[in-house]
This record gives sequence, structure tokens and C-alpha cells, in this order.
Amino acid sequence: MLLAVSAGTSPAAATQLGHGDFDFYLDTASFRGREGRDFTEVSVRVANTALKFRQDGNQWAGKVKLSILITDDDGREVVKQGETMDLREETVERVDSPVAYQTIIKQFNLPPGGYWLSFGIEDLQAPKVSVVGLMRGENKSSVVRRARLNLPEMPMDEPSFSDAMFVWDIDPRERGVRKYHPNPPRMYGLYRDTLTVYFELYLPESMASAPTFEFVSEIVNPEGDAVRDTRLVLPNPVVSAGQARTYPVVIREDLTEFTAGAYTLYLTFLLEGSTLARVKAGDFSVAWDIRTWEVPRRELLAEARFLLGEPEFKLFVEKSPGEQEQQMDALWKSLDPDPSTGTNEAYDQFIERLAYAEAHYQESGPAIFSARGGVYVRYGPPDELVQDVIPVNYESLAEAEAVVENPYHPLNLSSSNSKLYKTPKTKNTFAADGRESARYRAEDNTSVPYELWIYLAGGRPLLDRDRVQEMDIGMRFLFVDRDGHGTYILERSSSISTK
Repeated sequence: MLLAVSAGTSPAAATQLGHGDFDFYLDTASFRGREGRDFTEVSVRVANTALKFRQDGNQWAGKVKLSILITDDDGREVVKQGETMDLREETVERVDSPVAYQTIIKQFNLPPGGYWLSFGIEDLQAPKVSVVGLMRGENKSSVVRRARLNLPEMPMDEPSFSDAMFVWDIDPRERGVRKYHPNPPRMYGLYRDTLTVYFELYLPESMASAPTFEFVSEIVNPEGDAVRDTRLVLPNPVVSAGQARTYPVVIREDLTEFTAGAYTLYLTFLLEGSTLARVKAGDFSVAWDIRTWEVPRRELLAEARFLLGEPEFKLFVEKSPGEQEQQMDALWKSLDPDPSTGTNEAYDQFIERLAYAEAHYQESGPAIFSARGGVYVRYGPPDELVQDVIPVNYESLAEAEAVVENPYHPLNLSSSNSKLYKTPKTKNTFAADGRESARYRAEDNTSVPYELWIYLAGGRPLLDRDRVQEMDIGMRFLFVDRDGHGTYILERSSSISTK
């Protein structure tokens, strides 16, 4: 008799990533429910550092709003829920820990079939920092839109599997599926070096009396090679016929010898020496670098964007954390100027520059994405810096622009970076293009804050693609704060800097 494998022959559901103001991971697993329905568990994990907690007595409190929508393939709403949830932490250490999480679990009883799931989280204690967000009273939020749900049939009169649940830990005080705490990112390694997977085997009356069951767990790498093959013989806890049985199975695999990367788990079920089914339990990743675990995903993506070209970066974003770690590790090894030393000098210099940029040039999002932060990380500190936070007239900005356009133009600036004028000059004219009106304030004849960065040669780039040939004339970058809110854009740069 063949196993009913509708739960496994189709591709196993993959973990989903929320998009918006913060990241969260979503995963699902379906088990046999009552009256022919599936008992489907939707689990979400969001890092404490992504949420806003406030002290409440001797605890720390967070508050989020959940929005859940499940539709069928015909577009009909099957589930539509909205609720507010209070989150609690006992210590500020857990609030600030990059490896402390909130795991949210929602459960639904649905008929087998195809569905679309949307899951949104709004942090009710974290207003958006943008001007529009503040005006509209919006909070930070993130959402998974239209994740595919394929709920399998698990007939009572046929042997079948549930979905596999990738588990973070097990609480022996609980019973049934609730004792297994899910791992929505499906990431293992540094902080959890044992792969744990829970699933249920359902046997009809005719097979429930078998004395033992045999399982084979097989871990396969992206090339299709089996890197681990484990055979388990498990006794039947109730060796008697008479009714259908639910047989809980926990698979554990030691991952300490696995390299970082992506893997796939397959399960094979055998009864009395005959293979009944081989099913794909799902994909997971292994990561050992502490930064993969503790640094927010967006900062790691910023590092990747700095190192990779646009086509490579688009592919990188779609990879699992383990695959991303593997690729970044190989890339940094290729940039190591002296592999014989115990440290990677290029990586250390990058981290130092990144830390400085985060401390001085962060505006909205990772500092490396800001105009000044990106140039600083790419070329290092400028040889000369002209900074005018409160310009007394428009001529100082015009002077800086002239320096950018002409590397031999003298700097007519005082030691305080103010242009040496005896009296402020005014500008009374109707002739002004859009660019001038953005840079000059006609109402008071003053300019906007700016910074002029001058590299006498080619800077100190980390990547070969940023090295320049015309070292004798150097590079100039002019950053302007157009609206006075502290957000600088790259207004103008020397032609050499754009190569």
C-alpha cells in the first residue's frame, strides 16, 4: 500500500519574509484536523530589536496589531482577522538582544485546497519617522503579501504525512503540537546547532498494529548531493489494531560539521522493508557567522550592496541566510590582502569605516545607503573637508561648486570654513532655474548647509572597481542639505568620481 503523499510530493512551503519598516519571518505547517479539515499553524518570528518596547513597572511592554487575510483561489475571503497583541519581556537585556525574538502563532481549521495568505504587523508604539508618516499618524509596519498555502488532503483511510514543522525548541510541559516551538526562518547553526523537525504520521486501522516504523532522513545540498543519510527504526507505542493512529515523529540531526549554506531535508517512510513514500520536508539554512545572527538583515544587505554589482545583488537578496553567509565569506576571502595573517585587513577596515559612518552619517536606514556614508565607506576619510552648516550667503556654496568643477580652483575660505567677504552679497534676480531655487533661499539671500569633500588623490578604496587612474587631480564631492533637515544628497561630484 502506497502512502498518501499529497502533503509531500508538491514542493514544501518555504519560509516567507515580511517587507516594510522591519523584517519578520513567517512559516506554516498543516496537520490532520477534524472532519476532513487541516489544522494549519502559521508562525511568525520578529526580533525584539525591530520593535519598540516601553518600561511598564518591572517589565517591558510592546504592542502590535495583527492583520490576517486568507483567500481561496476564487478570491473569496476565508479568514479576515485583526487583533491587538501585548508583548512582554522581563529584562531590558532581552529587549536589546539581537537574538531575542517574539514568536506569534495563529491556528486555523481549513478544508484542504489552495489559499493565499497575507499577514501584517503594525508596531503601535513606533511612529514612522518620515514627515508624511508623522502627519498621517502612521506606525512602523511590515507585511507578507499573498504567500501561497497548499493545504494537503490527509485521508482517514489511507496512510499519510503531515507537513514538517521546523522546530527551535521543545517544551516538555506542553502536549501535542503545542510543545514544539517553531523556527520560522528555518535557520540553524551558531545558536542552534541541531536541526529539529516534527511531523505526524497517520495510519489507518489496517496498519496501526505494525510493531515498528522505519524512517530515513536525508539532507541534500544545492548540487543535489546527499551530505547526511540517517536511518531510524522507531517502535510503535501502541501495538494494537482497532482505530486509526497518529504517530508523532521528531527528527534530530547534528549540524556541527555542516558548512554555511542552504540544504533540503527529505524523509522516506518504510514499513516492513517496503518504501511507502519519499517526501520533501523543506529547505533550511545553516549559518555560523555571528553577524548573520546578530546584525539586522538590512545592514547585511547594505554590506552586500557595497560589494556586489546590481545583477549579483538582486540574486543575493533572494538567497537564504546560510547561502548569503557563504557567498560573503568567499568574497571577503578573495579581498584579503594577506591570507597568511590571522585577520582579514580589508574586512577590518570595512567594519571600522562602517562603524564611523553609522555614528556620523546615519540619516534614515543604514548609513552606507546615505550619500556621505557611502562615499566614506568606499574611499575612506577625505583629505580635506569644507563644512558650512549655517551659510551666511550663497557665494560660499558657489565657491564649493567651482572647486568641484575645477580641481585647480583655489579655496577662498577662512579657517572657520566661511568665505572671506567683508559684506554679505545679495542676489536680486528673477532668473533662476529649479536647481538654484532648491539651493538658494531667495527670501534671505542665504544658501543651504553643505559639505565639500576633497580627496587629493584617489582616496583609499577597498575594491578594485573604485580605484581611479587620474590620481593627480583627485576627487571632489559636494553634499547639500536641501531642506535643512539633516539629510544630505550628493549635489555634484568631479567626473572622475562617477567612473
